[in-house]
Amino acid sequence: MSFIDTLGGLVKGVGGFLRSNSLGSNLAKSALYGFALNKVLKSIQKDQDANQAKDQGTQVSVNPDPKNSVPVVYGTAYTSGIITDAHMANNNTTLWVCLTLSEKTGNKIGGTPSIINFNEVYYNGFRLDFKADGITVDKAYDDSGNSTDKFSGLIQVYPFNDGSLNPTTFTTESTGNSSNAYDIMPSWSSTDRMDQLVFAIVKINYNARSRITQVGDFKFKLTNTMSQPGDVLFDYMTNTRYGAGIPQAEINV
Repeated sequence: MSFIDTLGGLVKGVGGFLRSNSLGSNLAKSALYGFALNKVLKSIQKDQDANQAKDQGTQVSVNPDPKNSVPVVYGTAYTSGIITDAHMANNNTTLWVCLTLSEKTGNKIGGTPSIINFNEVYYNGFRLDFKADGITVDKAYDDSGNSTDKFSGLIQVYPFNDGSLNPTTFTTESTGNSSNAYDIMPSWSSTDRMDQLVFAIVKINYNARSRITQVGDFKFKLTNTMSQPGDVLFDYMTNTRYGAGIPQAEINV
């Protein structure tokens, strides 16, 4: 029998001695039931505190959606991308996520290759700043410029601008990612190439106090060197991967 059941029986039994309608009897009943409710609430709080003390992480469900499409970024844009892979480790206390942010765009009309750069990254509305390694989060800033270190050391961001073999660095950092993606993401091998894709691998360490208990909302500021309308139109018209696939010979540039 549970604590609550036992307490309920006690209240019912004592209530048998307080069946009169006198003011004193009613006050006694109110006091008794108030005492019982207080005991129940304390018991529930104790159980909740015990469960929090035993917290071993969290489980995250990421539903596959074949309808998700990879964005194409021209000029400067903010994008959250799509989750294309996820992996839990360390007894559900570490989450690895691959966020695919954009297709790798082609050449400009003059033949110069376009390059997509990583400018900034935001987490749940906070702009993230990095430690000296250019990968591990140090401070985070809100819209008013106020800083916090609640995410410090708990998140790492590894950017790539053209497949797994092309690690890159945030433009705000002097150093950064230099590893192949399949050497970072658990369960990946050299066959996981992510060719012609701009993406980031994010490592998130579970921390209830800092409210890191799920993937959260990541948003990246990207800048593509292809921004002129003519270059953009030409790229989209001729690209056979995400565009119209029109032969270049049929276009009078």
